[in-house]
Amino acid sequence: MGQLSAYTFAVIMSSIGLVAAKSCHTGGVYCGTSLQHRGDYSTKIITNLRAANEPTDAQHISNSLWDCVEHGDISYREFCSLGCHGGDDKDDYCNGSPEQAADEAGDAAEDAGEAAARAVPFMA
Repeated sequence: MGQLSAYTFAVIMSSIGLVAAKSCHTGGVYCGTSLQHRGDYSTKIITNLRAANEPTDAQHISNSLWDCVEHGDISYREFCSLGCHGGDDKDDYCNGSPEQAADEAGDAAEDAGEAAARAVPFMA
């Protein structure tokens, strides 16, 4: 009986860790789609969209931008009319935003640096 209790306790504790791992990270910026992939954020997204007097259709749920606040809660930032970009280790952003331009410029510079590192100098 004591072993069963210890086993049950271990399962419960590991489950708690899994749930916590799915929460957003405080200070992060997420697309609605990214939040839905992290965990069960659909209800929170809909509730917060209603509170902001925004539509709750699939487009607004997926392409809304959110700030992650304490304890995995979210705060509505804006609707991304051109779509929302996310999924990497950086903050998500709206397509067509200054953040997208900066991200693309950084990627281009990184690609140029990698290409230069691979280049073989010409010896005469």
